[in-house]
Amino acid sequence: MRATLHQLKIFQQVAALMSYSAAANKLNLTQPAVSIQIKQLEDNLGLPLFEKIGKQIFLTSAGKEFNTFCMDIFIQIDNMDMKLSAMKGQLEGDFHLAAVTSAKYFTPHLLGAFHKRYPKVNLYLDVVNRSQIIQRLKNNADDLVIMGLVPDDLPLTCYPIIDNPIVITANSSHPLARQKNIPLSELLKYDFIFREQGSGTRKALKDFLLSHQIKLSPSMVLGSSETIKQAVMADLGISALSRHSITLELATKNLIELDVQGFPLMRSWYVVHHESKRLSPAGQAFVDLILHEQETVASLCNRFLETQFISK
Repeated sequence: MRATLHQLKIFQQVAALMSYSAAANKLNLTQPAVSIQIKQLEDNLGLPLFEKIGKQIFLTSAGKEFNTFCMDIFIQIDNMDMKLSAMKGQLEGDFHLAAVTSAKYFTPHLLGAFHKRYPKVNLYLDVVNRSQIIQRLKNNADDLVIMGLVPDDLPLTCYPIIDNPIVITANSSHPLARQKNIPLSELLKYDFIFREQGSGTRKALKDFLLSHQIKLSPSMVLGSSETIKQAVMADLGISALSRHSITLELATKNLIELDVQGFPLMRSWYVVHHESKRLSPAGQAFVDLILHEQETVASLCNRFLETQFISK
């Protein structure tokens, strides 16, 4: 095979954007230049990498295999750059981290601790829901991800960070607000707000209720913890949320934690990657921070809003 890194880079952009013109704009090239490079690459390989159906282009089976091959090549190039910079005494390069939405409250503090140690590493953080995180794991889109409910049908390596208590929260004027040891069946009498399908918090709640043979129908489905918090504060219903996501609201009495039997549901936050993934030097350095400084990491996570309370 005769292919240049330039051609591989062009192919990867076309494969990512599924558009010759969009890839050309991204690479500051003309569309004919992109088309010519892809045609030369296909001629050298002796296989078509794209097929056009109507006005859309799609990867062929060979294109899908070649795309995986290209991703591995560029990951190794990035890793080589990092390793060489580390040999010079300073870790450099890009570090891509993804986190589920409920973990966005403490994840920046972890990145802050990492940045202090490795200031020349460029940090990228994407916050998505659980189903998107799982897809990103399958696509090898990130160096590492942070999530709570880890799927058991994928071969993954997990490093626990801290506990993730899921609680039932309500407006302070709610009828259940001052009750103690509330039976689960009482929840059926009130409007209950659910997270969207694909949320780890929703799945944890549904699994727990199912184990107690309770079917709770949502009065409302909302797509983020922030939206749910506002809805609960507006007394539109009660909901299950990670305690980490409502620390500020609990401290300011805008929300309260209900004393419901079986709650909080104790889960954990994990740093996760596919078990066959070859970690980049930056990814390994982040894992080492988690493993070798667990007390520091736990302290950072558990105190992630403390300074906000003091400042307010």
